[in-house]
Amino acid sequence: MTTPRVLITGGAGFLGRGILRRIATHRLAWDPIVFSRDEMKQDICRQQYPFAKYILGDVRDTDRLMAAMEGVDFVVHAAALKYIPEAELNAAECLAVNIGGAQAVAKAALYAEVSRVIGISTDKAVQPVNVYGCSKMAMERLFAEVSSYETIFTCVRYGNVIGSTGSVIPLFRRQFTETGSVKVTDPKMTRFWMGVDEAIDLILTGLQLDGGSIAIPLVRAMTLADTVRAAVGDDTPVEITGMRPGEKMHESLLHHQESVRVVAHTDHLELLPVVRGAAPNEEGREAFTLASHTPHYRMEVDEMRKLIADTEEL
Repeated sequence: MTTPRVLITGGAGFLGRGILRRIATHRLAWDPIVFSRDEMKQDICRQQYPFAKYILGDVRDTDRLMAAMEGVDFVVHAAALKYIPEAELNAAECLAVNIGGAQAVAKAALYAEVSRVIGISTDKAVQPVNVYGCSKMAMERLFAEVSSYETIFTCVRYGNVIGSTGSVIPLFRRQFTETGSVKVTDPKMTRFWMGVDEAIDLILTGLQLDGGSIAIPLVRAMTLADTVRAAVGDDTPVEITGMRPGEKMHESLLHHQESVRVVAHTDHLELLPVVRGAAPNEEGREAFTLASHTPHYRMEVDEMRKLIADTEEL
């Protein structure tokens, strides 16, 4: 069986490095191409994972993407601007990269006759209240639309990935080391959490779905107060700073109005695109939501500590 050639946009970032690490440890048989615009990150990646091919380029550059996708089987579209406060202050750039980049990836993939493209989305795309979430919702809808062509486009919708760019866990630890306390926006705020291996597994699942579908993980959530306990320690002094622009108190991986389009699997939900209507035999099902503050999805502190420890071993 031929090893698939896979281009990863933003591939020098945390998720891309996680994929390269899995390939290096012979747990994933891919021939990877890292496409990103950060030459320093690429150089660090190249030293650690020399087996990959590296291409410098901007995800908005359709011509560059077309050239990079020659002979590619799959594309993992992970390139994005994702810092919520910065996106609020730089909305035009966020939209240009996250929506314009998705459009460029779609156009290039169709031109290059790539078999499958999977976009990395977020729980912030559900009822978005910030620029970043709006941009990811637009990407989900765009990929559903272009799936009417030969290339199959799907998405995965993540919560917070432990250790990823912008993760609060290293931030909390750094603050505690420097000041002896941790700053949190609101201790009762809740967020979904998952490990990098779970994130990569979800990509592999998403690559098996029909066009326009979104893979949603059945992951757990916890309060910021408990996250501080897991990351730093019990009885850590906390300074409350208040919510920042564009933040929600709680997140949802699935809105109740979407639930009629869901097909449930053992470890994930498959959200069908709007154009396909209700899921088979689900028209009469009661609507439900997948929200971070629901007690059913609560993660225990010890469980979070294990996820953090597993991530640090990578």
